[in-house]
Formats: sequence, C-alpha cells, structure tokens
Amino acid sequence: MCGKIITAIIFLTFFQAFFLTGKVAGQGLLLTFDDRNMLSWEKQIPLFAKYGAHVTFFVDHFDELSPEQISALQNLKNAGHSIGCHGLRHLKAAEYSEKYSTGKYISDEIIPAIQAMEKKGFRPTCFAYPNSNRNDETDKALKKYFRHIRSGSRVEGTMEATGKSFVKADSLANTFCFYGLSFHPKSKNDSLVVQAKKAIDRLAANREFLVLYAHDIRNEGEEGPKNYITVDALEEFLSVAAKNHVKMYSFDELP
Repeated sequence: MCGKIITAIIFLTFFQAFFLTGKVAGQGLLLTFDDRNMLSWEKQIPLFAKYGAHVTFFVDHFDELSPEQISALQNLKNAGHSIGCHGLRHLKAAEYSEKYSTGKYISDEIIPAIQAMEKKGFRPTCFAYPNSNRNDETDKALKKYFRHIRSGSRVEGTMEATGKSFVKADSLANTFCFYGLSFHPKSKNDSLVVQAKKAIDRLAANREFLVLYAHDIRNEGEEGPKNYITVDALEEFLSVAAKNHVKMYSFDELP
C-alpha cells in the first residue's frame, strides 16, 4: 500500500511539473502565417510533419471562406496546427478604435470573427493584429477573448539582435502580446535564412522563443500574394531548427 501511495505521489508531481506548467520546455520557435492562403498552406502539411513542426495560421474573413478553404483549415488543424483569429475584416485595430472606440472595434471586428470561426468548428485562443496596428487599450480589450496575441516588430539591424521578438521560455505563460518578425525569404540562401540560423543559435544558448510571421507559401515564379516564403526556404529553415533541436510550437501549445 505504501509503495502504491509513493508511486501516486511521484506521478502527481510529474503531472503538475509537465502539464500544469504548460507543454513547452527549453527553446522554441513560433512560426505563423496570416490571411487566407490556406490552399497553399495545406499543401505543406507533409513538409511540416517531416520536421515535427507545428505552426499557427491566423485567418480573417472567416464568414466568407469557401467549403474548400474550410476543409483545408480543418486538415491543418487535424495535423496539429493552430487556427487563430485575424479579425473579421482585417481592420487596423488602433486606427479603428481611435476613430470610433475600442468597444466598437471589439463588437464590429472581434466578436463576429470569433462567432464565424466557432460556427465552422474552430475556437480561437490566439489573435494576430492586421498590419501590427495596436495600442495598449486594444491589447487590454483583447485579453477577455484570447490567451495570447501577436503583433510585429521592426528588425533592429539583424534578426538575432532584435530583442523584442525573443521571449524567455519561463516567461511564456505570463506573456500576452508577442512581437513577430517578418519572414519572407525567397531561397534557402536568402539573407533572412542566414539570419534565422544565427537566431536559432541564440535560442539554444539562452532558452528563448522567437516569433516569426509570413503569409503565403509557394515556389518562386508562381502567382500569389506579394508576401510569401518559398518552399525551399521554408524547408531549409525547418531542417536547421530540427538539427539544432529547436522545436516549433503552435500558439495553442503555449501555457
């Protein structure tokens, strides 16, 4: 009986240490994609799976998506990725709030966006600001609806030197607003990929997380939105992260 009690205590201690403090440990990457490029994103499910990477897709205009687009998002979700909110009409939060009010921004842009997502079977826990347009009041208002939000940050010389976009692993649970860096390299030798490799070295040394954001994923020369990352650049980045034991988490996996 005593042995069983001791075993139970050990299990409970492990449970509390692992699950109640979140699912992440050490260093990691938060790679995110914005807008409505889900048909392109869906094609890369095998590539993400190859490197054990989970990422987050922030989607707007959810009420206008086609059945094919909804199916793509469901497939991404089933593959372990997160589907986050990017607003109903991709409105600039701070500008809209200053023109009308923060309350009107929430009632016009956030609540109907969440409702549209829930209607299709998606419950967002995270949000990304369109155009990184935010202020302290909008941050405060969004805390009622999301566990984490993402804005953007300007690169301070190089990626690895942009401290605002790095978060200590032990601070994740207490971090509400993350500041991502734009990441749209066009080849595996692109300077952004080179910078990302150096940033990965920093993560491992300092037990940090780095936030990056992109939009479409496609090959060079293919038609699509202006902002995109090429497939070969993405694979180079994923492979370097994997080789350095830096895991890619989705926002839903954060504490």
